Amino acid sequence: MNVLIYNDLKHKKIPHLAKFIQSMEQGHLAQVEAKKLRPNLYRAKLGQAARLIFSLYRYQGKTYCLVLEYLPNHEYEKSRFLAGASIDESKIPTVTQEQALEPIDAVYLNTQSPHFYYLNKAISFDEEQQLIYDTPPPLVIVGSAGSGKTALLLEKMKQAVGDILYVSHSPYLVQNAREQYYSNNYDNDLQEQVDFLSFTEYLETIEVPHGREVTRYDFHTWYLRAGSKKLIAQKVYEEFKGVLTGPSTDSPWLDKAAYLALGIKQSLFDQQEREQVYTLFEKYLRFLKEHALFDVNIISQQYLDKVVARYDFIVIDEVQDLTNTQLMLILNALHQPNDFLLCGDANQIVHPNFFSWSKLKSLFFTDATFKNSHQALNILQANYRNSSLVTDVANRILKLKHARFGSVDKESNFLVNCVGNNVGNIQLLDDSDSVKGTLNANTARSTKFAVLVMHSEQKAQASKVFDTPLVFSIEEAKGLEYENIVLFNFIHDESQIFQQISQGVSLQDLEVESLAYARAKDKADKSLETYKFYINALYVAVTRAITNLYIVETKHTHPLLTLLDIERFSGELHIEKQTSSTEEWQKEAIRLEQQGKLEQAENIRQSILSEQAVPWVSLEGEALAALHHEAFTEKNKKAQLLLLEYCLLNQSHKTTQQLIELGVKAASQAQSHPLKALKNLYKKHHVIYDFKHVKGLEREVSKYGVNHRTRFNLTPLMTATMNNNEPQVEALIDMGANKTLVANNGLNAWQMYLGRYLQSEKALSKEMSQLHSLLTPPATSIQVDGKLEKLDSHTMYDFLLNVFLSLWYDYLPDQLVNHSSGLTAANLAVMLGTLPDNVLPPMKKKQAYISRYLSSNECSKEGVRNKKLFYRMKRGHYVLNPNLTFKLGSRWVSLKERLDVMQWSPTAPEFYAQYSQEYQRQWRRYTEGNLRRYQQLFLREADQVTADSLVTREKESVTPLF
Repeated sequence: MNVLIYNDLKHKKIPHLAKFIQSMEQGHLAQVEAKKLRPNLYRAKLGQAARLIFSLYRYQGKTYCLVLEYLPNHEYEKSRFLAGASIDESKIPTVTQEQALEPIDAVYLNTQSPHFYYLNKAISFDEEQQLIYDTPPPLVIVGSAGSGKTALLLEKMKQAVGDILYVSHSPYLVQNAREQYYSNNYDNDLQEQVDFLSFTEYLETIEVPHGREVTRYDFHTWYLRAGSKKLIAQKVYEEFKGVLTGPSTDSPWLDKAAYLALGIKQSLFDQQEREQVYTLFEKYLRFLKEHALFDVNIISQQYLDKVVARYDFIVIDEVQDLTNTQLMLILNALHQPNDFLLCGDANQIVHPNFFSWSKLKSLFFTDATFKNSHQALNILQANYRNSSLVTDVANRILKLKHARFGSVDKESNFLVNCVGNNVGNIQLLDDSDSVKGTLNANTARSTKFAVLVMHSEQKAQASKVFDTPLVFSIEEAKGLEYENIVLFNFIHDESQIFQQISQGVSLQDLEVESLAYARAKDKADKSLETYKFYINALYVAVTRAITNLYIVETKHTHPLLTLLDIERFSGELHIEKQTSSTEEWQKEAIRLEQQGKLEQAENIRQSILSEQAVPWVSLEGEALAALHHEAFTEKNKKAQLLLLEYCLLNQSHKTTQQLIELGVKAASQAQSHPLKALKNLYKKHHVIYDFKHVKGLEREVSKYGVNHRTRFNLTPLMTATMNNNEPQVEALIDMGANKTLVANNGLNAWQMYLGRYLQSEKALSKEMSQLHSLLTPPATSIQVDGKLEKLDSHTMYDFLLNVFLSLWYDYLPDQLVNHSSGLTAANLAVMLGTLPDNVLPPMKKKQAYISRYLSSNECSKEGVRNKKLFYRMKRGHYVLNPNLTFKLGSRWVSLKERLDVMQWSPTAPEFYAQYSQEYQRQWRRYTEGNLRRYQQLFLREADQVTADSLVTREKESVTPLF
């Protein structure tokens, strides 16, 4: 057995490691007292208290031990890979020599390297990848789908120090990269601060644009009314997005003279057509202005003068989706112009931007900022994702593209090498009812099969044949991958175009082992620009298949099928029926929602999950207002009790007080014994959330969806969390519950739990250790001074913001009214001191550390890292910045709209009798001074409380501030 060491592990400081390695190489597990903690996670005993965590993998018939972590003094609670789990060594089964160890099969291990890397799984770099990893920036990485380029650049990010940006056009790719980066509780925020942003989010960090981004649908709707029948809408759209806007960094769009003067290969249109195209473009600009829409290319150029240097290292993934202007906008945020890493694959371009690696290099070497940057351009040819047969077809597409159009540039001139041992399967099938019926019957209920067509308008025809909700156009499919892909008349529906692409190419032209660099002979030939979308679309479609590819075509005699050597895979269809579980479909719907594939996600909910609307009316908006009317105006007893239950769950203290004043006995009892009242409430309305098992909950979720709203407008995740039901919380997160949704009180499930924990006399560290990692949303997006600040959950910024939000109803009012103070570093240090170390490291719990974050993020100060989160009422006393705006879903919501100040509890009448006249004078000064200023910032003029009313309320011993 060979032993490999995790590269982040300081192995030279581990005692007795050499002895452990010797024992494992000889297969003597008893000598290291190996015990199994979790599936493929073991511990070894190095000494009386020292422990080692390792995993086992099988590669090329041999077993490898991968050493992950060193734990001195039995510190299992500090383990990254155990995530704070409590371990009782006496209950862990010992692994004997005779027992099978069940190693996991590894796709690839570099047996020549003593080290490996770890993201969401163990990763081993080949020689090319290792060379890039060891090379300092600037770097440009060219790699095909499945080449491991994203994993490589994430590991490169860990080498950087300071403020780091990861950016890509795809929000899902950004989210997925973030999850990989922070997987298994990786944390390096003492060395680096990382922003994971989509390109749209990056724009918003410079300035949130007014209006809404124009979509492809908006364009096509406008073109039906204002366009020309002589010009194809899609071609005009590509010209607008890739030629008229985007390439030039000097102006937001080309003027008419510059556009008409473009070279032959710089435009999709001939010289005589460009006059008409530019006239349409001028109409398009007026359309944007009239409908408060913005074009992202135009905004990018306009923001070039607004961007400021703020990052020490920038990583751009899928760079081929960016225009020159967008690229420069990102790189202008660097302190040092050469500290960047770009990554992409020009063969996957399905967006109109005229990208090529040669143009990218030209941009760097002609722009004065980058003249001294001799960045190396590196090519990754290995493929770790697709099966060998799928890779063969993908390579033949690249050979065909090269033979027909010549080389786009030197850097895109390579074939892909399949590394895995999976052969896979390809079948060319007839477009007959029997074949389609068999294929549909055996795949329609499986999440592992997806159907692809070329254009969106072709999805309707495919959906008549295939019952699966997983039907995608090629633009929707980019970024997705499935075990099995069905291409439905992909070639037949564009038969003439693929006929033109195949023209003049022979089988002999494709019998080459590599691609020789060769430009197209005729410079006036714009075939590549005309057909690039189609040949790239075919390449993207094929590479979405991890293992198997099913090609359904009306005619098998098309020359393209012959050139791709697919005819030999025709024959009778052999496929076993596959059915995915409800849980798998629920996760697939959530995954597609995260990627913006809302149509497919909704189809899953309707056709597979058969989710229903809830049979009750959730208490919000008009329904809640009607309940208030029944309770207070009509004096309806049932309405009063229901409103009281709503108040208990939503921290509506003022309404509870009003019910008490109305004489509702249950309200007085609930105020005296809130925990008992909540317990009774759960038994009455939420009995399924009282059980530790999840069967009843699963039935409820299968009926109404994982994010449905209860009668009190709470989600299942909020309800399970408030009942401290850890097994149900874990099950709901596994089903894909949305952590970011908020209740009527403006708090999400994590904030509800955090607030209760921080104020609890008996803090439960064990539950917090588990629930923190389950409940915490990945980030909080706020807007300050017209700019987006995306606060990652790994930062102290986000943690403190969540703390302030969580204490809004039950702690802050008492501080403001009864103590004339806000939150201080001292009382925060006391509350945060009870948190487990895996939730908040010891250093971050210290008063001085907290104080530094409070003072350096005051809204009245300026600074590069100042997020302007807090308003300082007086020295050391803080409340939330009243001008904060939060992004909830796609909406921007102000602090006042999100949180309900009017539900703060009134002060008890006997309050003033407890304090001296001098203290009351001090209290009045702060109330009518600093607190008044906070109030004026927070509330609209019509809602402000006058100084006279404050004095009156003081005399009456009732002091609700707002």
